[in-house]
Amino acid sequence: MMSQVGPQSQEGDEFFRKGLALAKQGRWKEALKAYEESLQVNPGSAKTYLNLGFVYYELGYDREAQEAFGTASRLQASSCVR
Repeated sequence: MMSQVGPQSQEGDEFFRKGLALAKQGRWKEALKAYEESLQVNPGSAKTYLNLGFVYYELGYDREAQEAFGTASRLQASSCVR
Protein backbone atom coordinates (compact mmCIF):
# COMPACT_ATOMS: atom_id res chain seq x y z
CA MET A 1 0.00 0.00 0.00
CA MET A 2 1.50 3.31 -1.08
CA SER A 3 1.32 6.37 1.15
CA GLN A 4 -0.15 9.52 -0.27
CA VAL A 5 2.32 12.14 -1.38
CA GLY A 6 1.20 15.74 -1.45
CA PRO A 7 2.85 19.14 -1.69
CA GLN A 8 3.71 19.10 2.01
CA SER A 9 5.56 15.80 1.68
CA GLN A 10 7.71 17.29 -1.05
CA GLU A 11 8.54 20.26 1.15
CA GLY A 12 9.41 17.89 3.97
CA ASP A 13 11.76 16.05 1.66
CA GLU A 14 13.49 19.37 0.95
CA PHE A 15 14.21 19.79 4.66
CA PHE A 16 15.26 16.13 4.82
CA ARG A 17 17.74 16.61 1.95
CA LYS A 18 19.09 19.72 3.66
CA GLY A 19 19.56 17.70 6.85
CA LEU A 20 21.41 14.98 4.95
CA ALA A 21 23.75 17.50 3.33
CA LEU A 22 24.50 19.22 6.63
CA ALA A 23 25.08 15.92 8.43
CA LYS A 24 27.53 14.81 5.74
CA GLN A 25 29.48 18.01 6.46
CA GLY A 26 29.46 17.30 10.20
CA ARG A 27 27.24 20.33 10.85
CA TRP A 28 25.20 18.43 13.43
CA LYS A 29 23.23 21.25 15.08
CA GLU A 30 22.17 22.63 11.71
CA ALA A 31 21.23 19.14 10.54
CA LEU A 32 19.19 18.70 13.72
CA LYS A 33 17.21 21.85 12.94
CA ALA A 34 16.59 20.75 9.34
CA TYR A 35 15.33 17.32 10.45
CA GLU A 36 13.07 18.93 13.06
CA GLU A 37 11.63 21.17 10.32
CA SER A 38 11.12 18.10 8.15
CA LEU A 39 9.15 16.42 10.93
CA GLN A 40 6.91 19.49 11.27
CA VAL A 41 5.85 18.92 7.66
CA ASN A 42 6.00 15.12 7.59
CA PRO A 43 5.70 13.79 11.16
CA GLY A 44 5.32 10.15 10.07
CA SER A 45 8.68 9.83 8.33
CA ALA A 46 10.62 6.87 9.70
CA LYS A 47 13.71 7.83 7.67
CA THR A 48 13.76 11.32 9.20
CA TYR A 49 13.52 9.90 12.72
CA LEU A 50 16.30 7.44 11.90
CA ASN A 51 18.62 10.17 10.67
CA LEU A 52 17.61 12.40 13.58
CA GLY A 53 18.73 9.60 15.88
CA PHE A 54 22.17 9.54 14.27
CA VAL A 55 22.49 13.32 14.66
CA TYR A 56 21.48 13.13 18.32
CA TYR A 57 24.05 10.37 18.78
CA GLU A 58 26.79 12.50 17.19
CA LEU A 59 25.86 15.38 19.50
CA GLY A 60 26.07 13.10 22.53
CA TYR A 61 22.32 13.17 23.24
CA ASP A 62 21.98 9.47 23.95
CA ARG A 63 18.45 9.51 25.42
CA GLU A 64 17.10 11.56 22.50
CA ALA A 65 18.90 9.28 20.04
CA GLN A 66 17.28 6.20 21.58
CA GLU A 67 13.86 7.84 21.45
CA ALA A 68 14.30 8.81 17.79
CA PHE A 69 15.48 5.31 16.86
CA GLY A 70 12.51 3.82 18.74
CA THR A 71 10.07 6.09 16.92
CA ALA A 72 11.68 5.22 13.57
CA SER A 73 11.35 1.52 14.37
CA ARG A 74 7.67 1.83 15.34
CA LEU A 75 6.86 3.88 12.24
CA GLN A 76 8.69 1.42 9.99
CA ALA A 77 6.95 -1.55 11.59
CA SER A 78 3.52 0.03 11.24
CA SER A 79 4.13 0.81 7.57
CA CYS A 80 4.85 -2.89 6.94
CA VAL A 81 1.55 -4.07 8.44
CA ARG A 82 -1.12 -4.73 5.83
